[in-house]
Amino acid sequence: MYFSNFPYVEYSLNNGTDIKTVFVRNILRRVGLSDELKGSRSVFLEYDIKDGERPEHIAERVYGDVSYHWLVLLTNDIVDPYHGWCKSSEVLEQYVAKKYSGYSVYITNRTTGSTLGWFYNTKVRQGATLTQGSKNSAVEEYHPEFCRLIIRDPDFSVGAASITGVSGNSYPVYIHRIEPERTSLNHFRITRPSGSCGAVEKVVVDPLSQQTNSYDYIGGYVSGKEDIYPIVDASGLCYDSSINGTVDLWETYIGRYMGISGTSVNQYSVANNLYEIEENEKKRTIKILHPRYKKQAVQELQSLLGA
Repeated sequence: MYFSNFPYVEYSLNNGTDIKTVFVRNILRRVGLSDELKGSRSVFLEYDIKDGERPEHIAERVYGDVSYHWLVLLTNDIVDPYHGWCKSSEVLEQYVAKKYSGYSVYITNRTTGSTLGWFYNTKVRQGATLTQGSKNSAVEEYHPEFCRLIIRDPDFSVGAASITGVSGNSYPVYIHRIEPERTSLNHFRITRPSGSCGAVEKVVVDPLSQQTNSYDYIGGYVSGKEDIYPIVDASGLCYDSSINGTVDLWETYIGRYMGISGTSVNQYSVANNLYEIEENEKKRTIKILHPRYKKQAVQELQSLLGA
């Protein structure tokens, strides 16, 4: 019903020397409810999506017709009915398993010490190889702000290793921590006072920063905020733009997470799977257009599309 109101556009199908022109629905043309309709609070009902519930289910329950699923999506400005909609617990688990299917390896180029250094992003890139004894694994991704490689092989362990770059040069590294990517670090987040009356705010912080007693945090940069990546310099120090000084890597959030100065500290860390759960929950509460305004919404859509 929804797509039947979209205008046709010409589309050429090229099959070698045979070019065929067909007419298809222009589903990329976006329309929305009028400001007048959206501006009235009494027009909408708040609704929490149940686990596994789809727009079709809600349309049938509210409007008595599954074909009005488009109205549920349109009311909430959802273009992608898969990623824009709250996923069921089963689908979310499958999504996380597929998206984070590798292993996170946290490395530096020394074993211990407060002046621990690590590689610049130009030395480790996709296509490099991580080697430890007889084990080898291709580097699929490198996240310089997290001192982290993403690989497929789970058989690596904490200890000495090496990286062979795409140019063939080999560099010694030390693996400080390895874990499944799905439960690995997504970001660091602190809760700090905000305003009065005990109000707080959650702040995502730079992995190469250091928390202070005033709940401020230091930005980690080599030379300034214009750097593409906030990466540690050759001596293992992070630049602090606020004091024009440096902070040892082991003092930073990521340094403590890796356990450079001792035991690994997970404080303030948010894992990938938890992050995806939180993002999914943000989509659970939606707006439902009151059934009495259904006819008006259909008329507006037809008018906008020239139907």
